[in-house]
Amino acid sequence: MAIFLGDNIMSTNRIDTIFKINKNILTLYLTSGYPDKDKSKDIANALINSNIDILEIGIPFSDPIADGPTIQNTSFIAINAINEPIIDFTFSIVSELRKKDANKPIIIMSYLNLIFQYGIERFAQNASTYGIDAIVIPDLPYNESLNIKKSLETHNIYLIYMVTPTSSPKTINEISQNAKGFIYYVSSTGVTGSRETLSEENFKNINEIRKYTEIPILIGFGISSKRHLDIIKPWANGAIVASALINQINDQLADYNVENVENTINNFVNELRGK
Repeated sequence: MAIFLGDNIMSTNRIDTIFKINKNILTLYLTSGYPDKDKSKDIANALINSNIDILEIGIPFSDPIADGPTIQNTSFIAINAINEPIIDFTFSIVSELRKKDANKPIIIMSYLNLIFQYGIERFAQNASTYGIDAIVIPDLPYNESLNIKKSLETHNIYLIYMVTPTSSPKTINEISQNAKGFIYYVSSTGVTGSRETLSEENFKNINEIRKYTEIPILIGFGISSKRHLDIIKPWANGAIVASALINQINDQLADYNVENVENTINNFVNELRGK
C-alpha cells in the first residue's frame, strides 16, 4: 500500500525520505485535543509550519503508563474536552495538516487498548488514507507485535519500536532485525518528562543496536534543551521533544493568542536548533 494524498499515490514512506535528506532530525510532540479542539488544531498547524522534521501526535488515553505528569495531564484534559471519538478527531487533524504539508512525516503515539477497540485493520487503513507514516505503541511488547506490524505495513505504515537502557541483547537484536523507519531510544528508565541531566551511561545499548543494523535512531524521554541535543548528537540521528514543548505552550494558555503560540513554538524550535 502506498501513501495516499488526495488523488495522488506515493510509494515511499516519508520517514525514509526525511532521513535521506536530513541527518539531524528534530521531532516535536503534541497531545491531540489539548487543551481543546480549536487550540489543539492551532498548535498542530503551528508545528507543521515550523522548522521541525517530524511531527508526533499523541492520542489521549486514560491510563498512559509511559507518560509522566505533564503528558498525563494533557491526556486528562483532552479526554474531557473532546466530545467525539478521539482517534477520529486525531485523523481529522492530520487530514487538515496534509492540506498544508504533504511531505513532512507525521507519526502517531497510541496505547494498544485504543487501537484494539478501534480495530487494527480499520486503524491502519484510515491512518494511511489520512497521511500518517508511523505509529508508536509504548505498551506493545515486541514478542506480541509482529501481527500488528504486518497489518500496518500492508498500508505502508511503520511500527516504531522502542529500546530502553534495560532492553536485553536478545530483544535489541530482534528489534534491530525487524524495525523500519527508525528506532525510538528511551534516554532513561521511567516515564516521559523534562529532565535537567542526561547520562550517557543510558545510551550504551545504542552500541548494541549498531551491532545489528544501521537504521536511524531517535532519542526521546527527557530531552528538553539544545544542550541535551548536543549530548545525544554523537549517539543518534536526532531527538524527540515532548514535555518541554508542552510546558512552553502551557505558559501561553492563561492569556491565549494564536500568534503568541506560533511565536512560542517557532522560538522554541529555533532555540533547539541553535539559531
